[in-house]
Amino acid sequence: MKLKLNLLFVLATMLGTFACNNAKKETKSEMTLTGTLTGVADGTKIELASYIAGGMKRDSAIVNEGKFVIKGDYPNPTMCYLAVTEANVFVQIYVENIPMTLTADVKDMANMIVTGSKEHDIYASYQKESNVIRAKYKDIMDELYKPGNTKERTDELVKQLEPQQKELDILGEKFIKEYPASAHAANLVAQMVSGKSATETQRVISAMTPEIQNNPVIVKLLADVAKKAEYEVSIEEMMANVNNVSYKVDTKYAGKELKDIIYLGAFKNGNLCALKKDGTVQVIDTKGKVAKEFKANLNGQASSLTVDTDNNIYLLYSIQKEVIKKIRGRKIKRLIPKSVECVVLDEKGEEKTRYMLNDVITATGARIVDNNLVVADCRSAKLAMFNKENGEAGAVMKGMRPCCGILDFNVNAKKEILVANLGAFRVQGFDFTGKKILSFGQRGKTMNDFHGCCNPVSVTSLSNGAIVTVEKDPTRIKIYSKEGAKQIAGIEELVKGCSYIPMIVDSKDNLYLASAEKGIVKCISVN
Repeated sequence: MKLKLNLLFVLATMLGTFACNNAKKETKSEMTLTGTLTGVADGTKIELASYIAGGMKRDSAIVNEGKFVIKGDYPNPTMCYLAVTEANVFVQIYVENIPMTLTADVKDMANMIVTGSKEHDIYASYQKESNVIRAKYKDIMDELYKPGNTKERTDELVKQLEPQQKELDILGEKFIKEYPASAHAANLVAQMVSGKSATETQRVISAMTPEIQNNPVIVKLLADVAKKAEYEVSIEEMMANVNNVSYKVDTKYAGKELKDIIYLGAFKNGNLCALKKDGTVQVIDTKGKVAKEFKANLNGQASSLTVDTDNNIYLLYSIQKEVIKKIRGRKIKRLIPKSVECVVLDEKGEEKTRYMLNDVITATGARIVDNNLVVADCRSAKLAMFNKENGEAGAVMKGMRPCCGILDFNVNAKKEILVANLGAFRVQGFDFTGKKILSFGQRGKTMNDFHGCCNPVSVTSLSNGAIVTVEKDPTRIKIYSKEGAKQIAGIEELVKGCSYIPMIVDSKDNLYLASAEKGIVKCISVN
């Protein structure tokens, strides 16, 4: 349920930003939140955080004798996180440009009292009713998040929670009808259509009352959806001329011992190029045996690699910096990525050259196409192109919605870049100028949809134009062709939770999937 709350927060603050951008500021006003907070020491920092285009908007204050005052500009009601980081406390609150007050104990923020904002009153009423629903399923939820559950027990608990979601959906629909002009109603509508295709989003909203449809936030949402609809395609349309193909697991492939692999590439002779978590590069033959392995001189954390037609290996790693964060009064040291370097190796592991990749922070995916090195940067939510010889920057594709530290892509025979845009529950296509050219998929439970909290995590293409996608939690590998989506049978659960599953296709259309714990699985065509 935390994922659902976080999703609601992001949607709410994004929609608040949309409204802010369209608002006519005739008079300058300001939000003032005057707070009384017990249970914290003087000097404790209180922060309001909300999403805006390009990052996070933050307003803060320091507690003095249990009091604080936060000021900021919120011309339209905006859902924010009120954070007391040192106490590991984060609660949601609607703020707007009016005087507001907050009274609470840091150990009991769920019962905080907020006055001044009618929008927050509506939200508090919704939360009160939703908490009653969640309380009925608390024991199930607690057990679900206990470590050590078997997959069978986890599946059983998830099934037992389905009525909770149905009750929450009914509650949301009730609030949308009762408060159609409110910011929270708009946020609930946005949550309802999150991950849906443009066509489905338009259908759902068109069935709602005119008051909801005319809500400025929903008007802006529909305008954005209309832009997405321009390049949205159906599976039937996209795969109309793609012959059906079927795959099965190659039980003779000796890949079970090939563990701790975080990324895959392929040589033109059919051998794999695998990157291990510790930065070791392995050359794996077609039978699943390690033919060679070596380690490059890296000054950071290896993350991805790719191979060109001359069998040169482009190994990407993040250069990290140490930061110190204060959590619950303790100073914690952490390493975070700050830049990316590419090391070019020949097939023997000898270094040929290296260069920095400007304006990327992580390299969660990589491919070589002609003279281009294409890199996925999860941290910056974009793809960037570079000259493979010297790292000179080229086109950039922005607007991705990565999740769980995952963002990967592939390039098909038409030289279309296909991105597994998992936070948006779809595959998106770009040309080499960075222009959007196609989009398909949506959040749902059918075979053509993508399930879970965020999927797909990987995408690739076969030589006949068929598309392969990978979903995690549970693992589901699907082949899209003329007959629609079809799951490859016989593949066990490869990862736990929100984890990336590397995938590569070799020159003979053999499909390989890597699992850190269960090794490499090879799938072969049965047509």
